[in-house]
Amino acid sequence: MEEAISRTKKETKFLLTYKFRAYPSVLLEYRMENWLYVLCNLYNHALEERKRTWKEEKKTITYSHQQNSLPELKKKDPTLKLVHSQVLQDCLRRVDNAFWKFFRKEAKYPKKKKLSEYNSFTFPQVWMKQKDRLVEVIKLEKIKIRLHREIDWTRARTVTIKREPSGKWYVCITVEVELDEILKEAQEKAVGIDLGVKNLATTSEGEFVEHPKFLQRPERRLKREQKKLSRKEKGSNNRERQRKRVAKIHEEVKNARRDFLHKVSRYLVNNYDHISFENLNIKGLVQSSSLAKLILDAGWGTLITFATYKAVMAGARVVRVDPSYTTQDCSVCGFRVPKTLAERLHECPECGAVMDRDYNASVNILQKGLARLKGGRVGATRT
Repeated sequence: MEEAISRTKKETKFLLTYKFRAYPSVLLEYRMENWLYVLCNLYNHALEERKRTWKEEKKTITYSHQQNSLPELKKKDPTLKLVHSQVLQDCLRRVDNAFWKFFRKEAKYPKKKKLSEYNSFTFPQVWMKQKDRLVEVIKLEKIKIRLHREIDWTRARTVTIKREPSGKWYVCITVEVELDEILKEAQEKAVGIDLGVKNLATTSEGEFVEHPKFLQRPERRLKREQKKLSRKEKGSNNRERQRKRVAKIHEEVKNARRDFLHKVSRYLVNNYDHISFENLNIKGLVQSSSLAKLILDAGWGTLITFATYKAVMAGARVVRVDPSYTTQDCSVCGFRVPKTLAERLHECPECGAVMDRDYNASVNILQKGLARLKGGRVGATRT
């Protein structure tokens, strides 16, 4: 299960998204592929319309204007009538959101999407009906899903149907939940987490979570299949089949990693009330490090994200602290001991403390996190 959480306008409510595996029939899959084709064309048309109008007339087209022009577009392009009207409106909202993210400098200037990149459509309102393991969707038909948990359909807000690169389909249902229903009693236990390559996570309690290296086992098979893909003729059916084989391996690695990180984050949230992580610049580390593959395979950012939203649900708190000198400073006396990456042991010449370098860093992270939670500052470090 993949969960996503965000605050609604009322502070006491949250939106949780649950992801279920779908098994559409061949006919239904063909119809949904057609929907994605139509929506991708609409997305690119709306994007070009905005760019052209600004270039020629220096005017900005709003979402309301493009939404009101949908009836005229349907007359010109009858294929738009095959798709539900509110799904078409959601497509236009995606264009509008893409431009707003660009204006807020959160993303680059929007570009046209390929058909392979436009892989989902959303029903802003829920008309779905559930019967056993079947979900009935308006303008489509019944979809068989793997219902691993019960859903309160009276609280469902949106439904998104998504196609993965491997060709698998998923139904993502967003449900509104009251905050009082998911909060737990505060345990007032704090922990610092040091993220690394040898050990995925080291806690200030002395626990070590080994790096599973999800990509290491299927790496040879992945290289072999990617080499086969590079030899296939572009646009051929053989290339498309081979592309799905490669995407399936990537999906297996991704699912294994996310499952493991979900379990680690759940353990942390269930056992601690205050969790401190380093505020790492992962993009910068990947660009300048020879350990880029191991860093990306570890999924540091995903673990922090999972722990953050689970902590909100559980009434806990996650803080990110400055990572400067957390490995070099002695957690006992504060003396700074420079180390290379190859040195795995912290030995302080000032106080004589000897411990694992990752454990030493996790204790420093905990101290910084507690100081931040209390609104104070960490004491001066002796050098």
